[in-house]
Amino acid sequence: MSWELDDTITASAPTSTTTAPLAPGGVFAGRYEVQAQIGQGGMGTVYCVRDQQLDVLVALKLLTLPSERASARFRSEVLFARRVTHHNVARTYDLGEHEGLLFLTMEYVRGTPLDDVLKQQGSLPLEKVMDFGAQIASGLEAAHAAGVVHRDLKPANVMIAEDGRVVLTDFGIARAVTGDTRTHDTGAIIGTPHYMAPEQITGEKVDARTDLYALGVILYELVTGTMPFDGDNPIAIAVLRLSQVPEDPRQRTPMPDSLAELILRCLARDSDARLQSATAVREWLRPSASATSLNPSGSASAHLRSSTTTGASLYAPIASRRASTLAILPFTYRGPGEHDYLGDGLAEELIDVLSRTKGLRVLAFGAIRRFGKTRDPGAVRAELGADVLVDGTVQLSGTRVRLAARLVDTEQCVQRWSDRFDGDVEDVFAMQESMGLRVAEALRVEIGAAAYRHRAPPEALELYLRARRELRTGIMTHAEAAVRQLEESIALAPDFAPAIAAHAFACIRAWWGETGDSLGTRAVRARRSVARAREEAGELAETHLSEAMLAVQTGEFQEAAQALHRALEIAPTMAEANHYLGGLQVEAGRESEGLKRLQLALQLDPTLNAARFGLTRTALLLGKEALYQESLEGLIRNIPSPTGPVVLSRMRWHLYRDEYDDARGCYEMLKGRGGDAASQEMALIPGVIFGETSVEVARAAVDRMPSYLANPRFQALMHQVACEIFAFSGHSEIAKVILTRAADGVLIDLLWLKRCPVLEPLRGSPEMAVALEQVERRAAQIWRR
Repeated sequence: MSWELDDTITASAPTSTTTAPLAPGGVFAGRYEVQAQIGQGGMGTVYCVRDQQLDVLVALKLLTLPSERASARFRSEVLFARRVTHHNVARTYDLGEHEGLLFLTMEYVRGTPLDDVLKQQGSLPLEKVMDFGAQIASGLEAAHAAGVVHRDLKPANVMIAEDGRVVLTDFGIARAVTGDTRTHDTGAIIGTPHYMAPEQITGEKVDARTDLYALGVILYELVTGTMPFDGDNPIAIAVLRLSQVPEDPRQRTPMPDSLAELILRCLARDSDARLQSATAVREWLRPSASATSLNPSGSASAHLRSSTTTGASLYAPIASRRASTLAILPFTYRGPGEHDYLGDGLAEELIDVLSRTKGLRVLAFGAIRRFGKTRDPGAVRAELGADVLVDGTVQLSGTRVRLAARLVDTEQCVQRWSDRFDGDVEDVFAMQESMGLRVAEALRVEIGAAAYRHRAPPEALELYLRARRELRTGIMTHAEAAVRQLEESIALAPDFAPAIAAHAFACIRAWWGETGDSLGTRAVRARRSVARAREEAGELAETHLSEAMLAVQTGEFQEAAQALHRALEIAPTMAEANHYLGGLQVEAGRESEGLKRLQLALQLDPTLNAARFGLTRTALLLGKEALYQESLEGLIRNIPSPTGPVVLSRMRWHLYRDEYDDARGCYEMLKGRGGDAASQEMALIPGVIFGETSVEVARAAVDRMPSYLANPRFQALMHQVACEIFAFSGHSEIAKVILTRAADGVLIDLLWLKRCPVLEPLRGSPEMAVALEQVERRAAQIWRR
C-alpha cells in the first residue's frame, strides 16, 4: 500500500519544515506503534501504525508543515472528513497533537493505489472500469451528501482493497460545500493538474460537480490508458483544458457508446452541462432496474445504456437484484358491522409502513383494491407485476382483534409464510398502527428472503430464516449456532445478500458472547464479515446495523449512531436497529427517547429478548416499578434456561433492590454453570459479596480481564459489574480503581453512573467526578452533527 498526498499547485506555497521520520518499532504519542512509512507528500507523511489501545492497524498522517496556515487546513480536513461514513471512503477517526505536531488517524486499507494498478496494466477491462467507477461514485455520493467536496480526486487517492472494495482516501484538501468553496488561502489553487476541473484552474467556485469532472478523467484513463489532456507542464495542461474539448475516447479504444457519452458528460467545461450528481453517475454505471432516462438534470437513460450489447450485458447481475413488487389485498373482515373498516384500514396501514422501506416497491391501495373479491395471485401478477402478495383475515371478538396474514408467491401461487397477530380494539387507531408495524417487520424479512427464491435453494432460505429466529430469541446464546447456519446458507448460495448481512450481525453477537476470546479470533471474524457485508450487501439495513454494532464494540459511538440512522432510513420497522439505537440513547443521556425506542422494538417483535432485557434494566434504573416487573416477568417467561450473563444481570438487579437472598440464589446458579475459563473467572468476582472469594482473588480476576476478553465493550460491562460488587461489599477504594478503568475505556453508560444505587458510596469522590466528566463528554459527542 502506498499513499500520495497533496500533489497540488498553489499560487504561493509555504516553505516546508520537515520532521524526523518515525522509526518502525517506536511508539508515537504513547499509543501508536509504528509499523512502516507508507506515503509522503508536500503536506504530510503517512505511517501504518498499530493502535495499542484497540490492537488494530490504522493509518496515521503526520503534519510536516507546522505553520498557522497548514495547521488550520489540517484541522479543517478532520472536521470535514469525519462527516463522511461510507464503505467506499476511508474513515477518519481522530485528530491529536503530540509534542507540537498535529496528526490524524484514519482507516488503514490493505491494497494497491489505483495509479499503481494503471502503471502495471495501462488500461483496465471494461467490467473493472464500470465496477471501479460505480464504487468511486458511491463514495463521492456519500461525501457530497455530507457537504464535502474532495477537490483532489485522482488515482493516487483511490485504493483498491484486497477484497475488491474501492476506497477514496485523503480528503486532505476537502472543504465544506457551504463554507469556503474557492480557495484555502489568498490566491491558492488546490488540486492536481491532470485532474483539475476548469473552475479550479480559474479559481472560481467549486462544488460536487468538480469531483465529477475528476471522475470523468479517471474513467477516461482507466478505459483508454491515456489522459484526455496532456502537456509538457501544468500550465500547458491547464490551457488545453480551458480552450479545447477532450478527444472522444472512442477514437482511442473501442467501448460502449453509453460509457463514452458518460465520460464526455463528466468532462464538460461548463459545470452546468455535466451530470449534476454522483448518484446519476453511479446509476449510469450500475443502474437499478427502475432507472429509465438520463437528461441534463442527472436522471438515467436506458437508450444510452443499451446502445451496445457489450455494455448492456454488464448490468445483468445487478438488474437481477431489483426491488420486489408487493401487493397488499384488503383483509377479509369477520365481526360486527360497525368495525368493518378494519380490513381496508389494516391493509392501508401496512402499505404506508412498508412503502417507507427502501428496496421494496409497494403498490398503491387503489391499484389492488379491485382484486379484493377474486383474491387471485396470478391475476395480480399478470396485471400489476407483483412478485409477492399479502392476504389475510381480521377477526373481532369482544375487545380483541386477531389478524392472520399470509405471504404468497404470485409466480407459483404458493404460500411462503403466515403468522397471527393479536391486539386490543379499545384504541382502534393505535391498535391498527401497532399491528401494521408488527406485520410490516415480519414481512420485510420474509420478502427479503423470497426475492432470492430463484437463485438460492430452499435449504439456504430455511437456514437463513432459522438463524434469524435464533438471533431474535437469544441474548448471548445461539449466536455461534446462527453463524454456522448462515455459513451453510452462504455456501449453498454465495450471493445471498440477506444471509451475508445476517452473518455479520451473528458474528458480532458471537464476539459479545458469554465465553472468552483471548486470542481475538472472533473479533477478526466479525470485522471480516462486516467488510464483506459492506461490499456485497450494502443496500440492506442489516449491514448498517452490523456496522453500528462493530463500532460500539470499540467505542466509536458517533459512527454507530450514524450507521443506525442509515439502517432505520432503509427499514424503519427493523426491530433490532430500534433496540440497538434505543440502548445507545438510554446509556448516553437520552433516556426518554431510548425508553420509547426499546418499547417500539418489542412492539415490532415481541420475541426480541435482547430488547426486553434492555427495557428491564432501564425501567429499574429509572425507578419505573410497574414496567420493570412486567418486563422481568416477560424475560423469565421467554428465557426459561437463562445464560450466564442473564443470571449475572438478575443478581445485579437484586443487589440494586437490596434483595440479598435472591442475589445469593443467582450466584449459586452462576457457580453451578461451569463453562470455559473465562466464565469461571467472571464467576469468581461476585463471590466477594458472599464470602466465598477473597478480595485478592477477585481483584486478580478483574485485573486479568483483558487477557480473556478481547471485546472492549464487554470489558466495560464487566468493569461495571465488578465496580458494583466491590462497592456493595464495602471495598470502595477498589471500586474506584475499577470505575476509573471503565471510564478510561469505552464506558458510555451515563444512566448507570447517575442512577445505580449500588454506586452510592462512590458519589462525591474525585474518581466519580472524573468518570462522570469523561463519560458525559463522550456521550455528548455522539449526537453532534
